[in-house]
Amino acid sequence: MSAGRIGSLWRGEVPLARVFWEYTIGWATLINLMCTGAALVAFLKGAPAWLGLLLHFGALPLNALLVVSVWRAAEREQDSALARFAPAAALLWFILMLVL
Repeated sequence: MSAGRIGSLWRGEVPLARVFWEYTIGWATLINLMCTGAALVAFLKGAPAWLGLLLHFGALPLNALLVVSVWRAAEREQDSALARFAPAAALLWFILMLVL
């Protein structure tokens, strides 16, 4: 991701439907599952605990960026039904990704 795209996400300039459905639910969930899978493999192969934890929580900065992006994009699009639903759903998704 380029710095300009990250800035657009951070400022909430990306359309809410795209940042919520495509980036958060789609791509970030896939990335989180891959990080968790890599952590499980590391633990099973006897790697140090710090490495497994680093792999598991590797997507945390992306997750935080996307939750903030969803909240800010929802503020810009207050009239849509998705704007009322997405911030709480993104926060719940963030908590689930911490555990998963």
